[in-house]
Amino acid sequence: MRCARDMLQPMPPRRTWGLVLACALALPAWVVIGAHALAGLPPEGAESLAVDALVTAGVLVLLAVGGAALAPEPLAVRLGLGPCRIGTGAVAVGALGLLALSHALEGALRLAQMGTSPTLARFADAVSGLGPGALLLPLVSFAGVAAAAEELLFRGFLQRGLESAIGVLPAVALAALAFGAAHADLVQGSAALVLGIYLGLLAHAADSIRASIAAHALNNAAAVVEAATGLALPSAGPGAWLSIAAGGVLAGVALRTVWRAARRRSSSSGPAAGGSPHAEAGPGPA
Repeated sequence: MRCARDMLQPMPPRRTWGLVLACALALPAWVVIGAHALAGLPPEGAESLAVDALVTAGVLVLLAVGGAALAPEPLAVRLGLGPCRIGTGAVAVGALGLLALSHALEGALRLAQMGTSPTLARFADAVSGLGPGALLLPLVSFAGVAAAAEELLFRGFLQRGLESAIGVLPAVALAALAFGAAHADLVQGSAALVLGIYLGLLAHAADSIRASIAAHALNNAAAVVEAATGLALPSAGPGAWLSIAAGGVLAGVALRTVWRAARRRSSSSGPAAGGSPHAEAGPGPA
C-alpha cells in the first residue's frame, strides 16, 4: 500500500535521478540475463518465444519507468496507471471491441494477399498443439507481461507524454505508429498500427492504461489459445467478408460505447472533482 501511495506523489529530485540511474543500470543487466536464459532453450520452441517476450517486456518497462521518472508528475499519473474513469462494463466492452477488430484485420490482411507474417508463423508453429499446462508460460508471457509492458511504454509513457504537446489524436497516431514499427514485421506491424490507434483511443477515453492493458491482454490470450487449438476464422469467400464487416462494426460500436461512458462520467463528476488534466480533456478529439 505504501508503494502505491508513493507512486501518486511527486518524487524529490534526488530520488528521481536515483530511479533513472537504477533503470539505466538494470537495462543492460536484464538484456544479458535474458540472452543467457535464451541460449539454453531451443530457438523455435514455445518456451524460447515466451522467454524472449519476457525479456523484451522488461526492456520496455525499464524504458517507460526511467523516462517517466523525469516528469514533474507522480509516476503513476505520468504513466496512466490510475483508476479508469469508465466502469468495468465499459472496459469489458472496449476489450471485446479490440478482439473483434483484431479478427477483422486478420481477415482483411489475408484477402489483401499481403503474405504471411514470419513472426506470427513462428508463433503459431511454436504453440500449436500445446496442452493446458504447456500453455501457461506463453499465456503469462504474452497475455500478461508483454501486453502490460507494451501499454506502459506506448500508451502510457509515449502517448500521454505527447498529448499535452501536440493534442490527443496526433499523439494517438504517433504512439500507434511507433507500436506498429516496433513489431518489425510489415504484416503484423500493419495490424498493430490499427490496433494501436484503437488502444490509444480506449486509453484516452478511460484516462488510464488499465483499460488498454485489459484489452491487449484479452487479444493476446485469444491469439495464444487460437494458435494452440488451430481455431481460425474463414480466410476467403463470403465468410471472410462477413467476419471483416462484423468485426469492424463491433469495434466501432464498442469504442462509441466507451466514449459515451467517459462523457457521462465526466459530466457527472466535472473538472472540480479532482480528475487529472488528461481526464478533463474528454474522450473526443483535442
